Amino acid sequence: MSQNNNNNLVKRYTLLAVGSAFLLALLAPLGSYIIWILGGTTLYFVFLAIYYSPRKPKATFSAPQADQKPPTAQTTPKFSTPLSAQQKRRLIFIIFGFSALVILMSIFMALAGLVQSDNEALTDTDRQTLLSDPDNLDALTNIGNQFFNVGQYDSALYYYNQVLRVDAQNSSGLYNKALVYYRMQDYNQSVNTLKKCISFYPEYAEAHALLGDNFYVQNNYSEALVWYRNAYNQGARSAEILHIMGFLYEQQQNTTEAIRLYKETLQQDSSLVHAYERLAVLEPGQAKKYNTLAEKWRY
Repeated sequence: MSQNNNNNLVKRYTLLAVGSAFLLALLAPLGSYIIWILGGTTLYFVFLAIYYSPRKPKATFSAPQADQKPPTAQTTPKFSTPLSAQQKRRLIFIIFGFSALVILMSIFMALAGLVQSDNEALTDTDRQTLLSDPDNLDALTNIGNQFFNVGQYDSALYYYNQVLRVDAQNSSGLYNKALVYYRMQDYNQSVNTLKKCISFYPEYAEAHALLGDNFYVQNNYSEALVWYRNAYNQGARSAEILHIMGFLYEQQQNTTEAIRLYKETLQQDSSLVHAYERLAVLEPGQAKKYNTLAEKWRY
């Protein structure tokens, strides 16, 4: 590549680097994702500008000592060996690969920062709402949900209790409070809160299902089945609930109901291998079909 071409490339990449840096300074207030993307792009152009900058070759011979004569005109100085075409290609590949990696990491960090910024913005908005309306149920619930989603259950419980302070019969407040106790493995508190919720809202299917979960994880299968059946009758027909109910009926030796519920489970989610395996045992005449389907979804 000629010297003039190199100079043009240097100017071009320098201008692009300056332009990216200018955009970075201008758009930085929009958030960290902009900083990551434009920062990576600026570094990329800086690398290219440095790479194509002309370099003055340096002679490798040493300065003459006092008792020596300087090199004569016929002496040929040794300069550093220029890069071969293969070495240049390898260096370009390394630069482009590193730059691409920086940009990809920047985009990934930007997306993560964007999600976090949105969540923080939602919480900040709700907190601002509470400053003017301390009893706003939506804001209290949203902040509680935010703490719940990051596993800060004590803080979530505080805000759900604030919801119930404003409205003691609030269905979401009661259910969310019971769910926190369930996650904290305080099953007695969870059960009591759910029964209170159901006393106000007897058709609250999710509350019946969560009661079933409380007894199921404690291996109280007979009580769990009662509440799961209530949830089923109220319209809770998720694959998870149907699958557990099939298992519980099988434990009670009620094969007919177990088969029906396992089949209904597969109508909701055809990839549940365990349901196929249990049907193969409960209906041995069709075991080959169920085992084939189980193998299909196993991997």
